[in-house]
Amino acid sequence: MKLVKDYLNLKKCIYQIHKFDVYILPIIFFESALEAMIPYVPIVLISYLVDRLGEQYPISKLLLATMFAVILLFLMNLARGKLYYGFWPGTENCNDKMDGLYGEKTLTMDFQQLDSEKVNNLRAKIQNDRNWGGGIYGMIPQLQGCLSGFFGFLIAVVLIIPIFINGRLYQGFGVFIFLCYALILTFFSTWFQKSTAERELMVREKFDFGSGRSNYLQRGGITYREGKDIRIYGAKPLIKSALKEEKKDKMVLEVSKLEAIAGAVDGTISALLLGGAYMFVVIQAINGRVGIGSVVLFASAIFRFSESIKSLAKSFSEIMVNAERMQSSFSYLELPEVLEKGKFKVPNDIDNLVIELKDVSFHYPSDEHEVLSHIYLKLHHGNQIAIVGKNGSGKSTLIKLLCRLYEPTSGAIFLNGVDIREYDYNEYLTLFSVVFQDFKLLPLSLGSNLSGNVSYDVDRAKDCLEKAGFGERLKKMNYRYDTPLYREMEEIGVELSGGEAQKVALARALYKNAPFVVLDEPTAALDPISEYEIYAGFRNMVGNKTALFISHRLSSCRFCKEIVVLDQGKITQRGSHEELVWDKNGIYYRLWEAQAQYYQEEAI
Repeated sequence: MKLVKDYLNLKKCIYQIHKFDVYILPIIFFESALEAMIPYVPIVLISYLVDRLGEQYPISKLLLATMFAVILLFLMNLARGKLYYGFWPGTENCNDKMDGLYGEKTLTMDFQQLDSEKVNNLRAKIQNDRNWGGGIYGMIPQLQGCLSGFFGFLIAVVLIIPIFINGRLYQGFGVFIFLCYALILTFFSTWFQKSTAERELMVREKFDFGSGRSNYLQRGGITYREGKDIRIYGAKPLIKSALKEEKKDKMVLEVSKLEAIAGAVDGTISALLLGGAYMFVVIQAINGRVGIGSVVLFASAIFRFSESIKSLAKSFSEIMVNAERMQSSFSYLELPEVLEKGKFKVPNDIDNLVIELKDVSFHYPSDEHEVLSHIYLKLHHGNQIAIVGKNGSGKSTLIKLLCRLYEPTSGAIFLNGVDIREYDYNEYLTLFSVVFQDFKLLPLSLGSNLSGNVSYDVDRAKDCLEKAGFGERLKKMNYRYDTPLYREMEEIGVELSGGEAQKVALARALYKNAPFVVLDEPTAALDPISEYEIYAGFRNMVGNKTALFISHRLSSCRFCKEIVVLDQGKITQRGSHEELVWDKNGIYYRLWEAQAQYYQEEAI
């Protein structure tokens, strides 16, 4: 069953390679054939020359044969070089296209899946397998090695059989002993290599050097962004300890030990085989059954025969191991969609859109605890609603459900009376401009960050940045809208402060110009003056759009007509600021008093 599964994975992989680059498989075929043939040209030439020298053959013909062999070698190496010139670029091309498939799947995958532990572990395993030579990038050289070994085996057989027949080496008990000797050594070497490869795989799986934790620590998780905290809090020993726990050094040591033993065994067997071949054929030459030239040809052919079988077996073993590893890649690429993707078009009349949450409850897949419980909420066009509550009350989760990043565990969300699952998913997303609490800006140009595209409208970008309070900072940027943000990809990139980044995120939401604006702590990183300016111009920014506003600072919610209070995943209060602050038994009043007391104490 496992073998059939690996074979199907191999078939998929070869098909994918051909789909990525139609020339790479023919290149592999001919390059492998040439690689196998080239070592035999000097062997055949030497055998030919040695035999003819003993026969007083004309020197001119020997020179002609030598010239022919040299020219043939030159042409074969030239052809192989040309093929090799296309081999690695083709391999890189296939690898890049495979990366493109991974990237496309990641970008289009349901967020609910992308955020799951199962998918994150699968991605970590794919990365780990690729780091150890797996994946498309490793498969192409392995196919080349397998074909090269196969062609080498065929050529050796073609050369050995005539010597056996012409010299009648098949007669006598000695040839039986030698063949048994050669086959035993060859198959023992093949078995040992296969066994070593399996033990290496077991060692790597035992240490599990492929978890998300390990990938984070080893491959770029620690960047200059974390550098300040690591230095200030003396976290270097912590990082070193975490790396040490991954036991990578121990794993590398064990793998190196296995490879060293395999190399020593392989070298010993090769020496024994070559020595045995020479001994056998020399004895046959002494008995007059073969010529001196055939001694060289036969011994070399036997040696190449053995090496080709070992190379073929090793490459085939690597291919099958890689085919098994490719299962993670195909599983990732073939992950089914979880969210229902409807076909309805969203209503064109954006001035009359109404979103309603009816009895919505939700818990994360890995946790049965309900984050939201029986939520009823209606968002009419033009409403500006604030959602407040303690940490962990479910405010940010509510936004994820509203934007269809997650599906409710029970209940439903409706747009103009129609379940949002009935609408085209991508069209539905166009209805929302969101500033998430943990928003991210890409290390690309400022303009591209606003538009989410390569191109952008300069006038529109300028207007949105000024409304978000980024106008003065924009004037100081040498490349204006083409200025890269951060330095991960461009040396000329600019570092933004937390407040500046938040202004850009707000400008991005304004640039999208969607009918629903969702702001999750949009001023958390702003200074008091910038925060005041944002709130003072809030109505001008959102206009008559429907706005959902989340904040811990209750004073910033006063401009909203309605305030909804969440506590432990449930709506416990709703009303205007004045109404809620009069209810002295409510959570809102207690939160308001706590914050008011803080500011009063600060004033004193």
